[in-house]
This record gives sequence, structure tokens and C-alpha cells, in this order.
Amino acid sequence: MREFYSGNEKMSTLVNGSYMIIKILSRLGIKPGFGESSVNEVCYANSVSAKIFLAICNIADFNQYKPEMDSFSKSETADLVRYLRLSHNEFMNKDIPSIELCVSKITSSAGANPKHSKILQHFFEEYRDELESHFTYEDKTVFPYVTGILSGKREKGYSIEKFEENHSNIEAKLSDLKNILLKYLPAGYPHDVVYDLLSRLYLLEEEFENHARVEDFLLVPLVAHLENSIKSINHGS
Repeated sequence: MREFYSGNEKMSTLVNGSYMIIKILSRLGIKPGFGESSVNEVCYANSVSAKIFLAICNIADFNQYKPEMDSFSKSETADLVRYLRLSHNEFMNKDIPSIELCVSKITSSAGANPKHSKILQHFFEEYRDELESHFTYEDKTVFPYVTGILSGKREKGYSIEKFEENHSNIEAKLSDLKNILLKYLPAGYPHDVVYDLLSRLYLLEEEFENHARVEDFLLVPLVAHLENSIKSINHGS
């Protein structure tokens, strides 16, 4: 079994071992050109919490990784929220438009069947709209709530448990979209674009699964820990 990533490892070694870490580096604003620097050194040079960076990487790559909640500071939790917001922005403003362009090329191709094209377009739009709704809820409800918690204020009538209840499973719609392309799209469509779209969808699926794991196994427990701290202070006063 591989060991969890640590701050003393070379950053270049981490990236060579898991290309998905490139996305994490990009969202945190960590610039390439690591040389022989360690993870701790690279994070320090880029004013990024090495602890948060390593937690995100370990959660993404190791199912058995469970971070200690009381080891994170409030500023590190704020860094995590910033990372998640940037992830949403990248999903909706970069990944989804590139997928939409592929869908458009397929549905408007010379050999396109209007009926099948309409179905494909419909399933894509359903997925895009649900993903956008999912992120909007987090950006406008969950993250402001977390920001309040970090400043010692807890919004009445809400808790991070409600976030878990509303953490909708949108993987099913993505699976439907992939199945249409793999199983039911008739001949006549440009296969190179179809395979390009499938590649993008599989990558998006992996990215979103990692994103959801970071929220479920890092954000939610961190905020629940802070909620309990506030509750203890209020009961003690």
C-alpha cells in the first residue's frame, strides 16, 4: 500500500505520480517550476497552506485517508473554501463549455440524426443545469454559512448536516450521457468528436468525484467540528 503524501516529498514527484494533482495546483495558484523543492517549500513560496494542499491530494488519491479535524486552523478552512469556489468556477467556465462545444459539433454534424441529436442535447443540458444548481447552492448558501462559522457566528436554522442532505447525486445524469454516446448513438456521427467528448466526460467524472470527496471528507467534518466548538462556548457562557 502506498503511503500518504507528505510535505517532505518533492512536489515534482507528487505530480509525476498523479497527474490529477495538476488541477489542484492550478486552482490554488501554485506556479510550475518546482525544481527539487519539497511540497512544504513550494506551498510556502506560493503562500498556500501545505496542510490543506496535502489533505486535498490525499483525499483525492487515497480512499482510506481521514484527516484530523482539530489540526486545521480557521485560516486553513478559509483556504479550503476558496479552493472549492475556484473549482466550481473551473467546472462551469472551462470544463462544461468545452464539453458543450463537442456536443454542438456532434449534433450539428452532416450525418446527425435529428431525433438522436435532440436526445443527446437534452441529456447534456439536464446535466449542465443540475451541476450549475448544485454549485449555486454551495456558493450562495453553504460557503457564506461556513464564512460565518469561521467568524464565530452561526446562522440559526442551518447546519452543515443540511448541506449533506442537499448534496445531490448528479453522477447518474453524467452516466446517462456517457451511455447514450457509448451504446445508443447511431453510425453517421463524427466518431473522433464522439470519442473526444467521451474522454472529457470521463475526466470530468473523475474530477467531480474527487471534488465531492473533498467536500464530504474535509469540508463537512471541519465545519461540524467548528459548529461543536461554537456550541460548547455558548453553553459554557
